[in-house]
Amino acid sequence: MNIPILLRHPEIWEPEISYKSYKSDDATIISESITLLKLVSMIAMELDINEVRKKIEVKYVVEGNSSPIVIRNDNGVRVYVS
Repeated sequence: MNIPILLRHPEIWEPEISYKSYKSDDATIISESITLLKLVSMIAMELDINEVRKKIEVKYVVEGNSSPIVIRNDNGVRVYVS
């Protein structure tokens, strides 16, 4: 099964990992069997981010929960897509 996801990211990248404003109109489709490494690589490619120079942290928000949940490993990806 393929799952659509929205990518929310800083519109203007700053050297010190800060941002000017958010842009959230990017979207992509992932497979339910994607690994964290492949997910991060796909996000980097989609957003034109150099993975060597920038650390990509993947988070999601569950409706009703105010704190984003960080995806730290393949198991976290499986929980997110389920």
